[in-house]
Amino acid sequence: MEKIARILQYYPADCLPQAVEPLGSAGGLSGAQFWRIFAPSATLLLRCWPQEHPSPTGLQFIHAVLCHAADRGVDILPIPIMRADGQSTFVRQAGHLWELTPWLPGNADYDRSPSVEKLHTAMRALAQFHVAVADFQRVPPLSVLRGPAPAITARLSRLHRLQKVGIDTLTRAITDTTWPALAPFARQFVAELPRVVPLALARLVPLADTLFPLQPCIRDVWHDHVLFTGDTVTGLVDFGATQFDTPATDVARLLGSLVGDEQIDWQVGFAAYNTIRPLSDQESLAVFAVHTAGTILALCNWIKWIYIDGRKFGQQAQVIDRIGQLVKRIVQFDQTLRSDRKIPNANAVLGD
Repeated sequence: MEKIARILQYYPADCLPQAVEPLGSAGGLSGAQFWRIFAPSATLLLRCWPQEHPSPTGLQFIHAVLCHAADRGVDILPIPIMRADGQSTFVRQAGHLWELTPWLPGNADYDRSPSVEKLHTAMRALAQFHVAVADFQRVPPLSVLRGPAPAITARLSRLHRLQKVGIDTLTRAITDTTWPALAPFARQFVAELPRVVPLALARLVPLADTLFPLQPCIRDVWHDHVLFTGDTVTGLVDFGATQFDTPATDVARLLGSLVGDEQIDWQVGFAAYNTIRPLSDQESLAVFAVHTAGTILALCNWIKWIYIDGRKFGQQAQVIDRIGQLVKRIVQFDQTLRSDRKIPNANAVLGD
């Protein structure tokens, strides 16, 4: 605990710990480490970021976005606490970046106890965040930044590479000796790739040159990062992937993690989001295109990390379960990708 005490000495005196509870990775897979700090001011969360990400400049950007949203009334975010010297909201120590934030109440329990009410509040919370940061770093403040969506450009590039050489590379990498319980899922996935990659490309290609409104987006918002107290969202956490992009990428990521490919639930989620920030027709198409490609590429990442890069993950059972769920979605893509989803009127779906 001496290391933790040294870090906390950078912060105001009322943040110094009366007790410290190590949380390890807190169930996450990013490589970050966490400690719950019981301090005179409040219960706090100390986070040690992995060495490879983010950079100091990247973390400054993330913290600026969070503070911008808080200034506009979003009160469910882990707002970084300023150091006592007023120079920064994080500490550099032993090759890592450290941040201290309030402890947000609630539990990431949507997957254990899903409900329509939770789906509504989660999508509205995401929309409120998007509205709050839409004018971040605008010059002048009310101008709108538009351009091709990085989420679409990046996914198109990766899918084209996958189609040319990546499928064979992944197939050859899978072995029965590395994570034996994973091998059947991995082989099932790569066997599906020749079928589903063209379907994903067919959704992305028409959007490649579309100019979207671009703004800060979370880009890794999924059910493990949404905290609920009852049916109310009381926390959005983990903003490590935040960058400028189309809000469609967040809608795709969150809805896909909450409801999989259940079309009725997608309609409900869309309608709830649209009550706060209506999606344009092009953004709606982008949501489905990003979701489709993202599911495929997320699985490719896991196969590469485990079989090619040899990365180590402490929660193997959790990883295998997550991969198994993604593979199940891939197998069902024939139905979900060929169906025409229609975005309903919000009032009709929500019953208002």
